[in-house]
Amino acid sequence: MTPRHDANRAMSRHARAPAPAGPQPSARLARRSLLAALAALPWLPAAAQAQQPSAAQPRDAKPDSLTLIVPYAAGGPLDRTARPLVEASTAKLGAIQILYVPGDGGAKGSNMVAQATAQDRLLLMGAAATHAVLPWLQPQLGYDPLRDFQPLVLVARVPNVLVMRSDLARQWRIRTPLDLQRFLAKHRQPLRYASGGPGSSGHLSGEMYQMLTRLPLLHLPFGGTQPALSALLDGSADLLFDSLASSLPHIRAGRLQALAVTTLERAPLLPEVPSLNDTVQGFNMANWFGLFAPASWPAEQAQRHAAAFSQAMRSRPVQDTLSAMGVLPEELQLQEFARFVRSEHSKYGLLVQAARIRQL
Repeated sequence: MTPRHDANRAMSRHARAPAPAGPQPSARLARRSLLAALAALPWLPAAAQAQQPSAAQPRDAKPDSLTLIVPYAAGGPLDRTARPLVEASTAKLGAIQILYVPGDGGAKGSNMVAQATAQDRLLLMGAAATHAVLPWLQPQLGYDPLRDFQPLVLVARVPNVLVMRSDLARQWRIRTPLDLQRFLAKHRQPLRYASGGPGSSGHLSGEMYQMLTRLPLLHLPFGGTQPALSALLDGSADLLFDSLASSLPHIRAGRLQALAVTTLERAPLLPEVPSLNDTVQGFNMANWFGLFAPASWPAEQAQRHAAAFSQAMRSRPVQDTLSAMGVLPEELQLQEFARFVRSEHSKYGLLVQAARIRQL
């Protein structure tokens, strides 16, 4: 069976949920609600990024060793982001062990930290998936992302890039987001966009694109981002919202045409590629990684660790390592980070409900 047939079968099972029983809002009302909510959400104001926690790290503090839970397999983007930060933080915080606890889309490791006490010395390297997306897709998640954690530091945002095969882009004369919109509006034939699966960042980006443009796309879910990228390269799909790090080698080799990045600002590694928000007003989608403590931690302990990790984030080796990976280093702390998590949780909830994405 070809990849396209596999994807089409998967799409029919997972792409959209059946409408719940009872009266439903119209598509226009759902879109209007999403637009209004997106416009009201905070998008990392520069002033907020510069704020510092109220308590400084005592010079003589030498706490017991910490264990940082990474809720995905070793070697992934979350792991590669955590490692330089951990290395730079040991001078202030002592030994930090990284423990990989993959499973349930990130929920297994997140639950370990949510249930920990202050004496357990556990931290979580969380992400948009664990704190903003999964709660809307897995009703039996086991933890409350807003109640069971203390956000310490937003470490990085990870832009996605909208790509298509270069030969297809030349054939259809699509080089910019506006070219794509004109093509879709003229032909009214939905292009096929691949994703790593239902509820993935690529899937949600495609749903937001359709919601904001009122232009149709056909979702082809695959079992991971690498199979989705392979489907794009072999012609089984037409478009892909992919992580910048994943697509960048193919963009530089000329195999893929980068149409836009999904963050409000351009990506430093692709300065010539516009933001999708330039033509699709309100579009802002990025994965993000951040450090979370259990809710059981005392405030002083959380403040002390946030200060230490923030100092490590400002070090040149950490900044250079993250920038070279194509991620955008951040330094949002404590209350500001907590507000950001709440806004992301609300944004993805509105998107999942408006697009009627099936629960996992």
